[in-house]
Amino acid sequence: SQMSYELWRDLEEESEGDSQGRKPEIGNIFLMDRDTDYVTALCSQVVYEGLVDDTFRIKCGSVDFGPDVTSSDKSIKVLLNAQDKASPRVFSQIRNEHFSNVFGFLSQKSRNLQAQYDRRRGMDIKQMKTFVSQELKGLKQEHRLLSLHIGACESIMKKKTKQDFQEMIKAEHSLLEGFDIRESTSFIEEHIERQVSPIESLRLMCLLSITENGLVPKDYRSLKTQYLQSYGPEHLLTFHNLKRVGLLTEQSAGETLTAVESKVSRLVTDRAAGYGPSLQIPRVDGEYDLKMPRDMAYVFSGAYTPLSCKIIEQV
Repeated sequence: SQMSYELWRDLEEESEGDSQGRKPEIGNIFLMDRDTDYVTALCSQVVYEGLVDDTFRIKCGSVDFGPDVTSSDKSIKVLLNAQDKASPRVFSQIRNEHFSNVFGFLSQKSRNLQAQYDRRRGMDIKQMKTFVSQELKGLKQEHRLLSLHIGACESIMKKKTKQDFQEMIKAEHSLLEGFDIRESTSFIEEHIERQVSPIESLRLMCLLSITENGLVPKDYRSLKTQYLQSYGPEHLLTFHNLKRVGLLTEQSAGETLTAVESKVSRLVTDRAAGYGPSLQIPRVDGEYDLKMPRDMAYVFSGAYTPLSCKIIEQV
């Protein structure tokens, strides 16, 4: 944080002469240590932009959609945050939407677009000329972008289905709520054994460690052994680094002996304060409507409100 602040001050001093009379684009910047909110980084993304980044990788505001999206033998590079006013802003309307809402939005958008195309049937020559010169190009661009984003949604669905995405979300929610921990641990073991993804397996292990204030030594050794057997001994250094920063830790002997007692105590104390079972997790009470979200918890299907965002909200 200190390094970022010093860099920002240097940039401010360098640009003082150039910024006279120019309105800043960014009003405030909040710098937080990474360990303020590890949980947000460890939970699976379920908003459209997050899933696009997970699946295709967004680089410098653009993404390459391959043949599985374009339905051709060519890849297409799409600039997601185009500033051109003439360019239809499809992505900006769905980037922050929960993925379950995106298909419905794109379908409605396609129907509206078709209705605009159909208007030309009753036009006279003058109206048709105006339509072609002023609207047709924009409609074609929008149709192209809609087709690409629908293709991207289908590709994401196929890949996530293969990875048991729904089961992984269920396991994450169980960890956040402090229930069915043994079942979630079994899912992580199966995930490792099937070699679905080395990163996702580590992510789940770290989330288990953080929500349980460290792993029971037996579970830590078992998961570590299974992971190294599946993905290679070179990851010993990875485990060392994760343990050093507190992301994947092992409970000490004393902690293990009193684990049941302390957990019961935490359940009573933390839930009364509105937090999760093992650490301060902003909870969401009652049913959660993803189509009409009432707060930022929708980014994790209502299971968790990002703590870093909650802190900023209180400023």
